[in-house]
Amino acid sequence: MSDQEQALHGASTRLAGADTVDPTLMPTQDGEAVPRFLPSPDFANWLAQTAGSLVLSTYQSGRLIFLYVEDGQLQVLDRVVGTAMGLALSSRHLWVGTREQVWKFANTGVATVDGKLKDAVYMPRKGYFVGPCDTHDVLADVRFGGETHELAFISTAFSCIAALDERYNFRPLWKPDFVPMLVTADFCHLNGFAARDGAIAYATLCGRTVEPGGWRQNRNAGGMVWDLAANEPVATGMGMPHSPRWYRDRLWVLNSAAGQFGYVDGDRGGFVAVVDCPGFARGLTFVGDYAVIGLSQLRANSFGAGMALTDKLQQSQVKQRCGLQIVDLRTGRNAHWLTITGPVTELYDVAFNPGVRHPYSPGFREPALHQQRVHLPLDSRFPHPYSQGVQPLATKPQARREGAISPSDAVDGAIATAGDGAPAS
Repeated sequence: MSDQEQALHGASTRLAGADTVDPTLMPTQDGEAVPRFLPSPDFANWLAQTAGSLVLSTYQSGRLIFLYVEDGQLQVLDRVVGTAMGLALSSRHLWVGTREQVWKFANTGVATVDGKLKDAVYMPRKGYFVGPCDTHDVLADVRFGGETHELAFISTAFSCIAALDERYNFRPLWKPDFVPMLVTADFCHLNGFAARDGAIAYATLCGRTVEPGGWRQNRNAGGMVWDLAANEPVATGMGMPHSPRWYRDRLWVLNSAAGQFGYVDGDRGGFVAVVDCPGFARGLTFVGDYAVIGLSQLRANSFGAGMALTDKLQQSQVKQRCGLQIVDLRTGRNAHWLTITGPVTELYDVAFNPGVRHPYSPGFREPALHQQRVHLPLDSRFPHPYSQGVQPLATKPQARREGAISPSDAVDGAIATAGDGAPAS
């Protein structure tokens, strides 16, 4: 084996060690088969030390997944939102892009849910139907062209960066100059973008063609990272790059078809690989000195055939992984990992939620909880049992007395746990 192959094989061996850890079994909101979450031995400790939590989007299985630590154990919260793709987090909102929609969740603040304290409860508040855009990455509160946009997103089908519009499907902001027209042709598979100092600055695309879907002809070497201000690529010859992110004065990116995580060298130009990834890398966030990378298994169809990553893993005898790979930026080595097995085989995005240790969201279900989350100021003239202090929420209906719920029931009623998380060691 070459040095690179040995490093990749070593990473896979360490990842395989996660199988010795008791898995988290995720209670699914849709009643489908239960995924298994296999963390590395110190993953939960590391996540607890970040003083935050992680959010994942699963794309093919339509899930939004919250990962957090409670009482020293990893917890998983699953919510069904459709073809979940791009994620954007702020202190007040969680945005989720899907193929045809964009959803805005509001952080309604602290509450107890079935007796457990949650420091952020995300409630779905607004949805935009953006049409057959094939939405990929999303960015919230970002500037472009002298304007600040509540949300910008990648429309891969239209080969453009777009903004939400109150009347139309979207408002186009930028497209590569070689794309001949704004039509649903996916000329270049524009999929990701990055902000620098609060403004959209870079984008990733998989090919430079004028033929609909033409990028597919050179998936291993046709991709590039584009500098919007300079209107030129800053890295070329890449294999389906994804998830560009500006962090600590450096542009990081995933060279997905080659199974690599690295950065763009601003002085010499081009992509510099830091570590190999045992899966199709897609989704990237940073937590202090660590990069958190999403991994997906390649689909069992013609998409994976002929891809450099497929051959690379087969030659190195490395099994494809779905899950997370946490890389220490100081050493370039794998520090922690999480393997996901079962019906979840693909991730699209991963986001870190700083300061939110115990998140919760009902998604679009749990009607009892949706009924309870009412905004009442402390000086409200409306009588309400939750107008003072931390509001207790319940995911199942309260026991009724002659068809009514008394204030004492609402405040003091004991509610069965609805299985919002599953522990693992």
